[in-house]
Amino acid sequence: MVSNRFVTRRVWVSAAAATALSAWAVPPVWASAWPTQPVRLVVASSAGGNADVVTRLLAPEIERRLGQPVVVENMPAASGMQGTEAVANATNGHTFLVGTASQLVFNLALFDPMPFDLVGSLRGAAMINKVPLVLLVNNDNPAHSMRAYVEALKARPGQLAYGSGPSGTTTHITGLLWARTVGVNVRHVPFRAGSEGLRELQAGRLSHQFDVAVTAIAQVQSRALKPLAVTGKQRLSALPDVPTVAELGYPDFTGYTWNSIAAPRNTPDAVVLRMNQVIADVLQVPDIRQRLEGFGSEFSQAMTPAQVDAFYAEERRVWIPLVREASR
Repeated sequence: MVSNRFVTRRVWVSAAAATALSAWAVPPVWASAWPTQPVRLVVASSAGGNADVVTRLLAPEIERRLGQPVVVENMPAASGMQGTEAVANATNGHTFLVGTASQLVFNLALFDPMPFDLVGSLRGAAMINKVPLVLLVNNDNPAHSMRAYVEALKARPGQLAYGSGPSGTTTHITGLLWARTVGVNVRHVPFRAGSEGLRELQAGRLSHQFDVAVTAIAQVQSRALKPLAVTGKQRLSALPDVPTVAELGYPDFTGYTWNSIAAPRNTPDAVVLRMNQVIADVLQVPDIRQRLEGFGSEFSQAMTPAQVDAFYAEERRVWIPLVREASR
């Protein structure tokens, strides 16, 4: 999510407030009976993007703990609304959404009317991680700093364009709010997938794009694109020479997306708790943890399902009015 001149109260749970997941007990009957069929993890975004990469990293460990196949399915249509609605309507107790800020917050601000009751039909199950974004430009761009790049954009108001994934995704909203923060007029070009925008950026047909660190780091390390800034509170260990936007004169600007597990509202509590415990266990596997950290991930204290719901509610309270205002 992106912070821009607003002081927000995050619900990343403090150690004092967090409830230890080990204290949660799944009823023995449910624990032994579920799952009884393959578990479906719906990624409401394109293959190769942030949520997809993280989900496919976790899926084998989830499968090993559940004793059933875990099927990862990408459903990116309609800015992720297709996949989100498919999970909301699922009734088999084995279907979950890998929910991000794009689907669970931004779409609520941008779809009018909403095609279904997103808030009422989904519940939080587990948090995975949060990840900052990276401001990327073409390698041939003469700007070697964000400050120089901002001055170049100001010299050509409305003439250049930034790319993103579908409208309403984190890459879109981050780019929109960054432009407003630094005071530049730049056009927005959405793509079906953020990777398509990055290809256009490499070809020199776009001016810049914000990309989630999960995929942006690889773009930089392969020298496909040039980084000018990161949107987190701290520099990324994988890109130690790239400053934060805050360092560059905009101290209130930070940007993150996050990955979580959401379930249909009618999913039994015991099933949600089991999934919550499984995700918490998987996130402690050293190799998984190390790889997620290599993607630029940050982690909160472990959240219970109720705390995940509270996190969703707070993110919506803060960001829906802001996104509506910024997208007018």
